[in-house]
Order: sequence, then C-alpha cells, then structure tokens
Amino acid sequence: MYLKTLTLFGYGQFHDRTFSLDRGLNVILGPNEAGKSTITQFITAILFGFPTKKHPALRYEPLDGSRFGGSIELVKDQVTYLVTRVDGPRGGRVTLKNLTTDLPLPATQLTTLLAPVDAQLFTNVYAVNEMRLGTVFQASKQVLTEHLQHVGAVGSDFWLAQAKTLDQTAETLYKPQGRKPTLNQLLQEHQTLRAKLAKANEAYTTYWQLLKDQRDSRQQQTTLQHRLTKQRATTDQLTHLQAQWSTFEQWQRLGTATDQPTAGFSQEDATELERLRHQLTASQTSAQANQRRLRDLQAHTQLSSLFQQYLRVPDQVDPLFDQLAAQTAAGQERDRLAATDQELAQRMGAIEQQYATADGRMPRPFSLQTTQTFKQAQADLQLATQKRRRLQQELNQLNAQYQAAQPTRRQRNPLADKQLGWLAAGLVVLVGAMFLPGTLFKLIGAVLGIVVGYYGVFIVDGETPASREAQQLTADIRDTQAQLREGNHRIDDLNNQIDAVGTSHGLDHLPVEQWFAAQTAIGEWERLTAQRQTVHDQLAQATAQVTTFMTQATTALPTLKGQSLTSILTQLRQLQSTQQRLITQNGELANLTGRIRQDQAAVKTAEHAVATFLRTRNIPDTATFYQTYQAIRDQGNRTAQRQALADQLGAETLAALQGFSDQHQLQQQVQTAQDQQQADQRQLDTVTTRLATLAGQLAQLTTNGTQTVLRQRLANLETQMRATTQDWLVARLTSQWIRATLLAASGDRLPRIVARASTFYAQLTENRYTKLDLTAETLRVRRAADGVWLTVDQLSRGTAEQLDLAMKLAFAVVMQPQAAMPLVIDDGLVNFDAQRRQAAYRLLTKLGQQLQIILLTADAAAAQPATGRRVLTLTT
Repeated sequence: MYLKTLTLFGYGQFHDRTFSLDRGLNVILGPNEAGKSTITQFITAILFGFPTKKHPALRYEPLDGSRFGGSIELVKDQVTYLVTRVDGPRGGRVTLKNLTTDLPLPATQLTTLLAPVDAQLFTNVYAVNEMRLGTVFQASKQVLTEHLQHVGAVGSDFWLAQAKTLDQTAETLYKPQGRKPTLNQLLQEHQTLRAKLAKANEAYTTYWQLLKDQRDSRQQQTTLQHRLTKQRATTDQLTHLQAQWSTFEQWQRLGTATDQPTAGFSQEDATELERLRHQLTASQTSAQANQRRLRDLQAHTQLSSLFQQYLRVPDQVDPLFDQLAAQTAAGQERDRLAATDQELAQRMGAIEQQYATADGRMPRPFSLQTTQTFKQAQADLQLATQKRRRLQQELNQLNAQYQAAQPTRRQRNPLADKQLGWLAAGLVVLVGAMFLPGTLFKLIGAVLGIVVGYYGVFIVDGETPASREAQQLTADIRDTQAQLREGNHRIDDLNNQIDAVGTSHGLDHLPVEQWFAAQTAIGEWERLTAQRQTVHDQLAQATAQVTTFMTQATTALPTLKGQSLTSILTQLRQLQSTQQRLITQNGELANLTGRIRQDQAAVKTAEHAVATFLRTRNIPDTATFYQTYQAIRDQGNRTAQRQALADQLGAETLAALQGFSDQHQLQQQVQTAQDQQQADQRQLDTVTTRLATLAGQLAQLTTNGTQTVLRQRLANLETQMRATTQDWLVARLTSQWIRATLLAASGDRLPRIVARASTFYAQLTENRYTKLDLTAETLRVRRAADGVWLTVDQLSRGTAEQLDLAMKLAFAVVMQPQAAMPLVIDDGLVNFDAQRRQAAYRLLTKLGQQLQIILLTADAAAAQPATGRRVLTLTT
C-alpha cells in the first residue's frame, strides 16, 4: 500500500493544499515552522482518527475557521481508495470510496483495509521522529516480539489482549517486588500479625508510665512555646536595627558638613554671570570673524589669468554659466549609461557562454504549447520508466517464486487443514478448566488444554506442494513480459518526441535536464538585448549634448582645451563666483571697517561688566565663583538627604540605634539573641519529638488486640493467602501458554528482522558496527574494529538513533507482505552527523524501491537530485 495524494481542507496552517506523492522516496523540504510535523500528524489522523478535544495541541484545528479535516488517496493491491475524514464524534466522520470502481464503501471497512496495522503500531514503528527514535533505549526482545505477533499472527489482537488481561490480573494478585498486590499485602499483614501476637503480653506493663511521661512533656512544651515567642520578637527587633545600621551611619556622616556663605552666590547670580560671559564671548567672536573677512577680501583682490581671458569674451561665456547645472547632470547621466551598458554586456556574455552553440547562436525559446508538450512528455516518460522498473521487479519476484515452487519440497500433512481446529480446541479446554471446582481439577484441565494446543501447533505439519502454484506463476510471468515489451516501445516513442523538441529549438548541445532552466536564461538574454539597445540610444544623446557644450567652452576660452568635463565645469563655476564677488566687494570693505570698531567697543564693555560682577563678591575669577556656588548647593543637598534618612528610619528606630556605641556592639546582641532562640527551638523540637513518640507507642499498645483475636485473624489470613495463590498460578500459566502459542506462529520473522537490521545499521554507520544481537532485556551491537559488544546505553545519542532507525526499517521491510504501510520520517535525522546523514539518504532511496518513504526535513542535502527520489518544497 502507498499514499498517492494528501489533500488538507483545513489542518493547522494549511488551507486547501494538495501534495502528490510517488511510490518510492518522497522528500518534503521546508524550514522550521513550515508544517512538516503538521503533515505527519495529518497522515496519522486521517487514517486512524483525530485526537480527542482533551488534547487540543495534537488536533491542529485551523485558526481561520475553515473546514477541519482532509482526505488521502491511497493504493492497495492495484486498487485506489479515497479516505476522507472531517470533524465529528469518535475521531471524526469518515467516508471511504473505491475510486477504481467509483463505488462508496462502508467507513468500517477502513480498519480492515489498514489491518493488521492500528494507530499504536503505526505510531511506534511507521511514524518516525527524533523523539520516537529515542525509544531504542527501552527496546527489548519482548517489545519487538509483541509487534511481530500483532502483525504476523491472524487474530492475535484478541489473544494478546486476553494475555495482557491475565497478566494484569496476576499482577494485581502478586508481584515479587510489589507492595499493592493482594498477596503482597496479605504477606505483609501476616508478618505484622505474628509480631503483634508476640508482643501482646508485654503491652500493659508500660502503658501507665507512658501516660505520665506524656502529661509532663505537654506541660514542658507549653512553657517552651511562650518563651520562644518572646525571644523571636527580641531577635526580630535587633535584626531590624542591624539591617538599618548602614542608613544610620549615612545619617551621622551628613550631619558633619561645614556651613558656607550664601550672599551673592544664588541661582540668579549664576545665571547673571553666564549672561555676561555670553555677551563677552559673542562680541569677541564677531570681532574675530569681521577681521578674518577683511583679510580675505584683501587677499582676493588680484585676478587669475583665466578671469582676465574671460573679460575679453564675456558675451560668449556668460550663456555657459546658465548651463552649468544641466551639463553636470548630463555628464553624470553619460557615465551612468556607460556603466549600465558594460554591465548588460557582461550579463549577456555570461548567458551566451553557458547556453550558446559553438557558432555563437542562442537557442530559441519554447512557446506555451511546446512547453506543455515537453512537460507532458517528461511526465509520461517518468511514469513509463517507473512502471517498467516495477514490472521488472515483479517479473524477478515471479521467476524466483517459480523456481522455488518446483516439485522438490515436502508434501503437506493431511491434518494441516485442521491445525487451527486443534489450537481452538486446546484453548476451549484451557478456558473451560478455569471454571471447574477445586484447584486440582483446574490444573489438570489447564495441562490437558496445553497438550492439545501444543499438538495442533508443533506436531501437525502445514506445508503444501509447490507444483500447485506453477501454472498460475507461468501465466503471470508471460503477462508481465508482454507489459514490459509494451512499456519499452512507449519509452522509445517519448524519447524521440523529446529529441525532436530539442532539435527544432537548437537545444541539442544541452542535457535535457537543463532545457527548462535554459528557457529562463534565453528569455533573460532577449530582454537584456532590447534593454542594451535602449541604453545605446540614450548614451549617444547624452554624449552629443556634452560634446556640444565642451566645444563652446573651449572655443571661448582656449585655455580649457584638452581638459575633462568635470575640470571645465569646476573652472567655470570659479569664474562665475569671482564675477559676483567683485561686484559686491567694494561696498563690503567699507561696512567691515565700521563693524570692527563697534565690536571692539562691545568687547571692552562686556569685560568691564564681568570684572565688576567678580569685584562686588570679593573673588578673583569665575572659577572661584563656581566653586563657591557648587559648595553651597552641596550643603543644601546634604541637609535634605539627612532629613530624608531620618524619615526613613523613623523616630523610634533612630533613638534605638543611637543607644549603641558602634556596630560591633549591635552585632554581639543580635548573635546572643539568635543563639538563645536556636537553643529554645532545639529544646522545643526535642519535646515535640518525644510527644510524637509517646503517642505512637500508646496507639500501638491500644490497637494490638488480644491473643485470641490475633490467632483467629492469623488463621483466616492464611486461608485467604492459599486461595489467592491458586488464582495467581492459573492466570500466570494461561498467559504464558497464549504467548508461547502466538510466538510459534510469528517468531520465525524475528531473526530475519535482526539480520536485515544488521545490514542497514552497517550502512548507516559506514561499517563501524556490523552485527546486532537482540537479548531478552535490550539490544546490543558489535564494533567492527575490535569485536567488542556494546549495549544501547553505551552509544552516543546519534548512534543509538541510527540503531532504532535500522530496526524500524528492517521491521517495515520484513513485514511488508503482511503490513505494507508507508514509512513517515519527520526530521528524524537531526542528530546524525553529515556523513551518516548522507548514508541514511542513500539507504532510504534504495529502500524506496520496496516501500513508500515520506521524509520531512529541513536539510537541503536531502533534496539533491537522485533517481527514485521526489522532492516537494514547503515555505513558511
């Protein structure tokens, strides 16, 4: 059986999304949160039912309110079925349809269609992720055997359930290390009763003495409790004072500051000084700037030779000044277009180098009809190739079966058809014996049932002669060979169609796999060709404009000949600036002289104001003023802080702290109080423990009972123990017989699974471990380098997960005739290193020829092209 399509109506983040799958390896590639785990849970939910609403995290209900559910199209025995499941009671409403015959089927037939695989087996074996790969640490021969019995023995589900029920019944009666089972509790009670009986005569001699000790201890406990309460209050008060000591020390330090004068050093005085200093600085800055400007005007009085040349032809040069901005933009545009043309040429050259023919011609692009025809031919070719590979595999299997069916094997015993009858008869006898009166009759009936079942399973031989299959195998081989010949003709026709498309479009020199990629490149090349022609036209226009301007400039000013456009534009701007500066220079010189005299007078006035401010406060400079001003502000801040600390401590706490000379004295009193409190607490704990002991002793003395009652209870208990032991023995023997019988029907597959898993594990670990051994408790592996056997818990996590993957792959391959289910791997290889992950991909691709594998991963290496591997991509 394999899954053909997945359609998600509304499931998690997906809405109306369909995925098509192949029979072999399907790689669904996507980053984190792209929906890989959602798809895995979707497959399980559609096939086996939605989780209940008690587990909302596993239901993946859509948040947009769309219809919850989906459908899966699956193929089994060359018949296509459609399974649809939407929200509803008991795992959702299911509809089943046979698409081959276009007939609806009862929903209950889905369980039969998937049998013998159920939700638990599918989750444990066929749905693989990182968390479930870790179950190899709990793997044992018993666990794998139960999986085999579930799949390999017809009707084993019922008997496994019966055996499990019997085991549970037996465990409720007795477990070697248990405490709650009935027989364990009876044994414990038996031991207790015997001890009570031995002490029954010694109880009353000490009872009155214990009562007196109890009254004295209670009086002492009350006294200690009152004293401990008072001591705790004293300790808490001293501890609080100790915690406030650092704040108290800050309060003391803030009270030692010296007073500072305040007249003339207020905030308003500081603001006034800043204003006077700003006026002085502004006057000095203005005077210095005017003097620099005067020197600059005097230095630029002489004119350059180019300006003198301009004075002879101003009527020719002045129009050029108006074009400076436009010509600057034109030059920049010319440079940009030239760079664009070069970039386009490089991109076209790269495409031509990759896709052009030997004579330099580019292939022609596909039309829409040609694209559709080519895609259809490729799809048909892939399907035909897969069908031929499948038919070849079927033919090989038929030939092997034909060779194996030759009449050289043993004939079947006539009693073989009655094998199941013997087994059923033995079970009926065994179950009936459980209802006989008396333990002896039950044991005799159980032994008789085991003997009858053993004869039916092990004595009767069930083999048939192979010659009965030869005629049917011969007809199947001929039919398969005819289908292979027809498929080869179809493949040849499709290859010829594809070659004709390549010849007509000039793609003969490229591999077929690159034709679609080449179409994108060919379209890009044609677009770049048209774009380059447009750039050529614009470049020619910009170049002509720049050339005309440079000709006009060099004709009027011959000194500029041979210079670049940038140099010409720069010198023309300098001429224009010099022209404008000379117009205004004469009037500006006169104005500068008057402003300089005004600035000098303002500087003197500001200096006098600052000196007067400092002299009235009897300080030499502004630095002294700011030092005094800051000291006054600090004194005010300390006063405010000291008052805030006093408010924080409180008047009572502050007065109590002042009563200690230093912190050491306070610490000594805290330590003394704590020691006294601990001593009182220890004494109280001792008295409390003594009271509890006395209460237990008194309770024990008053509940032991008399000797006569204890002896009767002991006799009744021993009778109950004998009956419980008989029930436990019957349940345990019956369970063991059922498991032994089922193991005989399916145990031959276990060695095959272990052998196949050894081969797979060697491939996954690159032959570092070459052999597996399945013990009754766990798995172990043999290291090839030195032959040492290692248990699973001695392996690294990644190596252990590779072992689990090998076991599950081997189980799926060996059990495929009975349970041909797809294998779903959800990011199960994250703990593999790069080399072993590649080995896993190669193994999964190879196994894709035998069973369907759906690999959901974020590793891009898994999406590398390979025969038999289909890649689907998810996006967040």
